[in-house]
Amino acid sequence: MSLQSIRLWFRLFIVNDLATILFLFIWIVTNIILFIAQFFNYHQSRSFFYLRALISDGVSVARASALCLNFNCLLILLPVCRNLLSLIRYLLPHCIIESRFRRFTIRLFDQHVEFHRCVGYAICFWSFVHVSAHIYNYESLIDVHNEYGTLAAVLNLLYLKSSDSQINPFDKINSNTLGVGAMFGTTAGITGIILCVCLLIILSSSTMLIRRSFYEIFWYTHHLFIVFFVCLMLHGLQGIVKSQINLQEHNPDICASLYREWGTNEQCRIYPRFAGSKPASWIWLCVPLCLYILERILRFIRSLQQVKIVNVIRHKSNVIEIHFNKKSMTTPQPGQYIYLKCFSLAKFEWHPFTVTSAAEENYVSVHIRTIGNWTKELAKNLEKYPEDIPRISIDGPYGSPADDVFNYDGVILIGAGIGVTPYAAILKHIRSSQADHLRLRRVYFYWMCNTTACYEWFAEMLQELERELRDRINFLTYKIYLTQWSMSEARAIIENNTDTCDIWTGLQAKTHYGRPNFDVDFQSIIDEDWKIKDKRDIGVFVCGPKPLVKQLQRLCIKMNGDSISKNKVHFYLNKENF
Repeated sequence: MSLQSIRLWFRLFIVNDLATILFLFIWIVTNIILFIAQFFNYHQSRSFFYLRALISDGVSVARASALCLNFNCLLILLPVCRNLLSLIRYLLPHCIIESRFRRFTIRLFDQHVEFHRCVGYAICFWSFVHVSAHIYNYESLIDVHNEYGTLAAVLNLLYLKSSDSQINPFDKINSNTLGVGAMFGTTAGITGIILCVCLLIILSSSTMLIRRSFYEIFWYTHHLFIVFFVCLMLHGLQGIVKSQINLQEHNPDICASLYREWGTNEQCRIYPRFAGSKPASWIWLCVPLCLYILERILRFIRSLQQVKIVNVIRHKSNVIEIHFNKKSMTTPQPGQYIYLKCFSLAKFEWHPFTVTSAAEENYVSVHIRTIGNWTKELAKNLEKYPEDIPRISIDGPYGSPADDVFNYDGVILIGAGIGVTPYAAILKHIRSSQADHLRLRRVYFYWMCNTTACYEWFAEMLQELERELRDRINFLTYKIYLTQWSMSEARAIIENNTDTCDIWTGLQAKTHYGRPNFDVDFQSIIDEDWKIKDKRDIGVFVCGPKPLVKQLQRLCIKMNGDSISKNKVHFYLNKENF
């Protein structure tokens, strides 16, 4: 590997992964610090001296992992509060003036689903540590019944002196009959098993196969988190883990070695008394639960709103266009997306779709490609429109990386197939808006399709753009690529291709055949004279397959590091993902 390749890889890592890895690093370090701090808190605590005499540092590990569990359960719901994330995305531009740091922060919020998964894995890990520690503690408390004449044996029989001196929750059980069943007699044991079962079901139903093929199984099992959180708050209610409450009257540092003289020795005349630890999980969970309940209430209210379908257009390329009356919903901004639910298909299944209408239009539209089971069934339900209209609910709109499109000097919009939908609303907004945007000077639009049928629904809008923006020289540059074609299509190109307009799109600019050469095109953008002295910020927005995204990532890094373009242009990559 050459030095130039290493430098390119390092810059690629810095731009694309540093923000995410830095945030994950802080989160992991926080978990480690919480674990170590809580471990030593219990390891050195005089209040838990006698409990450690029974089960050693099993209590320290169990309580430290419990703290980390509470911390991650605090975080697990926040990334799925869509309204909260949209509010933060809206407030960030007003709170953070520096554009680079704002983009750096927004990209973290674009990874909210991935962070939700990471926190879920952390909950599984800390649950395993917590359960393992308590299995060890349980076995240790059983083994105490077989000891005689030791400090542990004396502590085990303290309940005979006073009920306040009981430290072993299983000390009254006959050692000959003591088994796993004793655990089911405690609140911690019952709720602990329920917690483990819920966690296993949620984890096993969260695989990619289940989510894509059996979404409702994924949705229903994920709502076991309600049972999980309730049991988590009840888990420590019985107070099995006990601490000493009379340290002034009975000093364990002195009396531990004099355990045979308890009750007679002047320094240890009073027996140690213990009280159960108060549950603390509810303190960690109340804030995220309140936020999530508020989130679900907002979604529920939106789902009750009557959404009227005003038009359904079927396109040849397996794409249906649905127009909704916008009076009953918040007006989406360019680049935002909404969630759709069709009650006749699934009462709890929501699917995200990018809004393709401009804010200035009197309706809200989405373009849906019928490739999956849900979208195919939706298309069938809409076949009888307008005689029979299925009930549809809308949740949103929500922000996306394309929200930032008007905060650059120029933008490059790249869509592959149906991936062009995020940019339809942006281009329509540019067409509809009479006033020029203060900063945006140039728009470069790329659309790659593998069939000419895809051109049908979008070409008409491009023709309108071409006519209306004719006076704004060099403002809009568009290139459309056909990546696959048949022999009949090639013959039609030869016979019917004229100099006036393209045979597929009707545009003055001809369709290109093959794939775009982004290296050449990006270099030409750098070489263009924009008649501005400041360094130009170019936003590169892409919605397409991962190989295309990786190609553009490498290209942006390469161009930004080129000495020729370093003082002229800086490219910022933004990728769409749901």
